[in-house]
Amino acid sequence: MILLSATVTCVVAAVLIVSGVEKLRTREAFSTTLHNLMLPAGVVPPLLFLVPAAELATALGLMLAPEAMWPPVGVAILGTAFAAAGLLSLRLDQPVVCSCFGAATDGVLGWKQIRLLPAWLATAILVNQAPAPWSISQGFQLLALVVVGSCAPYAVKVVRSWHHDAAHRRAVEEASGTRADIVVGLHAIEGKR
Repeated sequence: MILLSATVTCVVAAVLIVSGVEKLRTREAFSTTLHNLMLPAGVVPPLLFLVPAAELATALGLMLAPEAMWPPVGVAILGTAFAAAGLLSLRLDQPVVCSCFGAATDGVLGWKQIRLLPAWLATAILVNQAPAPWSISQGFQLLALVVVGSCAPYAVKVVRSWHHDAAHRRAVEEASGTRADIVVGLHAIEGKR
């Protein structure tokens, strides 16, 4: 049970870290999502900061204070808030694009968030009943691994983009070389006249 709890703790912390960082990084997309949910205008500015701050604080709490009560409570509150956003979206005429993991996500808020609520609540119960067995210093080390692991999908995207762009760079180099050969050839032709 402890191994399961420790694994779930690390996975949920990684999800919350990525989600929180992406909401802060792409605040405009998150702001659009909140506005599209038809939330009162005065509520949106504080939520732009509070939601990602809550996600990051909960992730840190899970990793650094696994025996504390507040991180599982944070998981339950966040899961409930995500399900509430799904419910708000379903009552609207137009689907609301989910910026859960930044502007690059293409899903919509709705049934998915509602169906995930039991998983969020089960996670909260699990990490509360069987807290991860590490100390704060071990938590910092694991947190570093979780952050590095959370960066892995971005590293894959960077490598793919680099490979994709390599073909464009070669094409530009070939075109530049061909253009230079043409210019040299034109100068040679003009020189013979």
